[in-house]
Amino acid sequence: MIFFFLTLFLSIPISAEKPAPSYSLQNLVDRAVESNMEVAAARWKVAASAANLRKATSARFLPRLRLDIESGLVPEAKGDIFNPPSDTSGVRPLGPFGRTELEFIQPIYPISRGRQIKSAAENGVGVEEADLRGAQNQAEFEVKKLYHGVLLAQDLLELVLRLQEELEEQRGEIEDSAALPMSNLYKFELALIELGKQEREATSQLDLAQRALAWQAGLNETESLQLRARWLAPVQTRAIHLDSLLTRALSQRPDWRKLQAGIAAKKALHIAAKEAYKPQVFIGGGVRFAIAPGRTDQRNPFVKDEFNLFSGAAFIGVRQSLEFHLLAADVAKAEAEYRQLSSMKEHARRGAELDVQRAHAQYRRAESDLQAARQSRSLARQWLKEAKDEYEFDPDQLKELISAFESWALIEQQYFQSIYDFNISVATLEMTCGGLQLSSEDPSSLRDD
Repeated sequence: MIFFFLTLFLSIPISAEKPAPSYSLQNLVDRAVESNMEVAAARWKVAASAANLRKATSARFLPRLRLDIESGLVPEAKGDIFNPPSDTSGVRPLGPFGRTELEFIQPIYPISRGRQIKSAAENGVGVEEADLRGAQNQAEFEVKKLYHGVLLAQDLLELVLRLQEELEEQRGEIEDSAALPMSNLYKFELALIELGKQEREATSQLDLAQRALAWQAGLNETESLQLRARWLAPVQTRAIHLDSLLTRALSQRPDWRKLQAGIAAKKALHIAAKEAYKPQVFIGGGVRFAIAPGRTDQRNPFVKDEFNLFSGAAFIGVRQSLEFHLLAADVAKAEAEYRQLSSMKEHARRGAELDVQRAHAQYRRAESDLQAARQSRSLARQWLKEAKDEYEFDPDQLKELISAFESWALIEQQYFQSIYDFNISVATLEMTCGGLQLSSEDPSSLRDD
């Protein structure tokens, strides 16, 4: 029996707690784009603009229909014009009636006006889509800044902890060394106090950066944030040439696309305003039906009973506006708005090129600074290694070891900052170029899935 229960217990699977998911930079960007408030608002604006486009398209091809249905009570009326009711008191019983009227109008000229209104609506969608793309690019940039900021704070905290550990290991030898003056012993204690302060500050900054990143990425408060990247590494960039960027950026930048769509929309509205001078030709008609059981149906075509009838007609109509002064004002306004946007085109193009050149120069400068930081880091590590070897051979060289250790700690911090500045310069260049993907994370820094 004991063997039976033991076998049964071992056969039941033990549910292990599912590990918290880790997020790559692209995972967080995708979540931010889906949950960002500005992006969501821009999506609804695109939807509203698309509805206006459907309305303009329908108005161009489909007739305008109107259906009126009425019902109520009406005095009964039996007889006709030759046989009127015998009761002439005017007080008669009430009876029900129903009335339905269907009207339609189908514009047929000028056709070009409807086409221009539809073109303006299409470009209105383009304007809102450009705003949507701009909101997405901004959300992506904010996530990248916070993502690299979390990794920077994480590496700086690890550096502070490592420095504290190194100094604690050397505490005994430094206190017992007769080669160091009394001032250096005080400097050592002050350095430990300063590192403790930096540890608390780095811990607070890391916690704040993680909270900000989780909020920007749309994570729930109960979800833990674990990054796939184990440390801050320079992003891998493709070949970035300024001439290529200038060519591609102009067609990708949301502000430029918005301006182009806006100019096209205003031009279409200007043409549509001039089309209003032309007469409007349309086909119209309708059907009217009314029934009242308590009233006699009048067969005489010259006698009309509004509560008991059936009629219909179709016709061709012409409508011409004679308010030419008002039409001229509308044309002048539409032309002014079109010219206003058109005048900004050259200025916007040069401004966009200048933005790309500025961001590219910042990227090149950050790249050079990172290369210099790598060289400084290599030299500082070599100096620290040689100072440790010399100290092991000659303990009186402790002062040289402390100097090398201080320089190494400072250069390590500058190296991490240089990586962060380089990554942000690449992200800035990507956003300035309209969201071009110019980089990817270093695979060696990522955890395995």
